[in-house]
Amino acid sequence: QVVAVDASNGRETWRHTLPEGVFASSYGVTYWPGTRDVAPRIFFTTSKRKLFALEAATGQPAVGFGKQGVVNMGVRWRGVPVVFGNTLAIGARVIETPQDPDAPGDTRAFDAVTGALKWVFHSVPREGEVGHETWLDDGWRDRSGANVWGPHMTVDEKLGLLYFTLGSPSSNYYGGDRPGNNLFGNSIVAVDGNTGKYRWHFQTVHHDIWDYDNPPAPVLVDIQQGGETIPALAQI
Repeated sequence: QVVAVDASNGRETWRHTLPEGVFASSYGVTYWPGTRDVAPRIFFTTSKRKLFALEAATGQPAVGFGKQGVVNMGVRWRGVPVVFGNTLAIGARVIETPQDPDAPGDTRAFDAVTGALKWVFHSVPREGEVGHETWLDDGWRDRSGANVWGPHMTVDEKLGLLYFTLGSPSSNYYGGDRPGNNLFGNSIVAVDGNTGKYRWHFQTVHHDIWDYDNPPAPVLVDIQQGGETIPALAQI
């Protein structure tokens, strides 16, 4: 169930019961302020690869979003949908060993109004994409992992960028079938939040065989240097 309470006294405002066998993510919900024509909504992910949208004021399924307020994400994820304007970004929860050709660890984004898929960032680059040359001997084919498994990402409204951290490629304790640096595994990646277009990356571990994932979302910081303020990211 998803419950809304009056913040001033804790009294229940509304309650939404999910279909039998469907469980909401324990990481919570995301609030979206809406647009001039669309009222504010609550978004959350569930088991069975579902993205739910509820009217924030009533808890009823959001009209015009997917099918009766529900969209099939195509992949499981336990985190919260990350709001970037009218875009909802999600990661992926995939098995880490062995390979899973049916569930790549790609990052996806959906339209907050309609639920339509807006963009997909291939975390294992395909032919012609940035980073593809780091996968030797066709090790990129049917490769899973390299996914945002943590519950959140980082929004940089000023620069218009979305930052996310990716874990190791599968299998996470064996790399003999994937020679090369294996981008974008174990990387911080920056993309245009509206289009998913690649901007830059920083790889923390090259060709990981020890599951050295980047667990949290990076944090925005300002560095003062020589009288200049430099926008930066902090990552552990």
